[in-house]
Amino acid sequence: MTIPSLQLPARYYRTYPVQAPLGYVEETLDLDLRRTAFLLVDVNGLGFDGDDPQPAPGLPPLYADQAKASHRIVLDHIAPAKRAAVQAGIPIVYLSNHLSPTLNEHSEWRNLSLRVHNIDVLQSWQEPNDILAYSEVIAPQPGDFLVKKQLYSGFFETQLDSLLRSLDIYNLITVGFDSRICLHTTVIDAMYRNYRVTVLRDAIGTSPLANGDDAETDDGKWADADAVRFIETNVGYTATSQQWIAACEAHVPGMPA
Repeated sequence: MTIPSLQLPARYYRTYPVQAPLGYVEETLDLDLRRTAFLLVDVNGLGFDGDDPQPAPGLPPLYADQAKASHRIVLDHIAPAKRAAVQAGIPIVYLSNHLSPTLNEHSEWRNLSLRVHNIDVLQSWQEPNDILAYSEVIAPQPGDFLVKKQLYSGFFETQLDSLLRSLDIYNLITVGFDSRICLHTTVIDAMYRNYRVTVLRDAIGTSPLANGDDAETDDGKWADADAVRFIETNVGYTATSQQWIAACEAHVPGMPA
């Protein structure tokens, strides 16, 4: 019996020898479709729809900055990559922030947000709100899985691991935000649990404001590069969204881009 699979060119970074590292190498991964899932981390937020998307009115500056930095990534890379995964018959799993009913004024994370970002999540995350809602272009669809999380990692006190185990998933194709916060901690925890992680490196982003970066850091591009190098040396692999789409198209001839 032939096992349905995708051939995905994926990259990692070699740090040896220390005097002159060998650097990047590309390896073709054979991805068993029955054991592969497409994981979207925190792609929520209104303001991504339309030809010229804008942050939703009234968003706190931190979230407006995140939406502005993310909208082209969502439209040009994440949404097409998700469509390719759907066409290939791959399970779609969303991770989404939410306000846990157990969160209270004694939460150290809530107080961190207050003192660092001047945002009280006990108020700003009360639903419905424009921060946690989904734009139509990337909203979960019937048949997609949605796992809600309170803190950064999608594995912390959630049912994500149980869901993936029940689906017999080994390969995680991962996109989303923020490359140094929620996506970062989620992919680390995935590797700890023995999942093989491939991050689509042009389908992730870093909010300068959320990470305390100065304005001259060119909108966090250096932070994106740093996050990619970390993944390629300490977590797993990266590929581009176009490489992923091409791999899916090769499996499903005639698939619309």
